[in-house]
Amino acid sequence: MDAYEISMWGLKNHGGSNTVTIDLGRNRSFLAWASVTMIDSLNDFDADNAVVAEVFQVDGVETWKAVYGGEHWGSAGDSSNVHQGAYVGYGRRITFRIRSVHSSDLDSYGMGVVVAQ
Repeated sequence: MDAYEISMWGLKNHGGSNTVTIDLGRNRSFLAWASVTMIDSLNDFDADNAVVAEVFQVDGVETWKAVYGGEHWGSAGDSSNVHQGAYVGYGRRITFRIRSVHSSDLDSYGMGVVVAQ
């Protein structure tokens, strides 16, 4: 088994969103997960703020959307919804995404991790 990790920043100065990709080099079975490891409130951390780290895509195809609607996420099927936090599958390129919603109030940092067979 091989393990991979990659950093993600959802920083105010960079629009609050970031995608990063781990390329396994060939199609493989894998377990991937995203974790938020830092939230830094720059102003008022309140109801207009949210942070999400997710396994956004596998080989360019979006993963299942776990949360939608409300004040922060799009309608059903929208790519702005919250995707899987962990994913077990088969593929080559795993894309992670982190988002700081209303990023003028906060910065975030997280990690994408993949264990592949």
